[in-house]
Amino acid sequence: MTRLYLTAREYQALLKKQNGACCIDECEETEGLIGEHSTPNAWRRAKPDQLMCAACHKVKTLRDIKAIWKAKRLNGAVLSQYERRRRYGPKLRGRPFDQPHRNWSAASWKR
Repeated sequence: MTRLYLTAREYQALLKKQNGACCIDECEETEGLIGEHSTPNAWRRAKPDQLMCAACHKVKTLRDIKAIWKAKRLNGAVLSQYERRRRYGPKLRGRPFDQPHRNWSAASWKR
């Protein structure tokens, strides 16, 4: 999937629309604004439609990740924690070693 970036003209138009500040009401940051979607890019693929500061962008991204996984769980696309434990057991299984594991004795490292 390719990303759709803002042109300089689109960025300036969004900046003017938001009065030169972050789109979050409580935030007054005006420097280093990032183009961001109002809805997660995974749900609606389009050009960014708002500008956010880096701190607000990080909070929104974490919130979006939680919302996407919740939607997947509710739609049955992924297993819940209870279903995973019931199916695979209470402990996570690691990957097996590529080569058989050798037992190292205490004397071998002293040489």
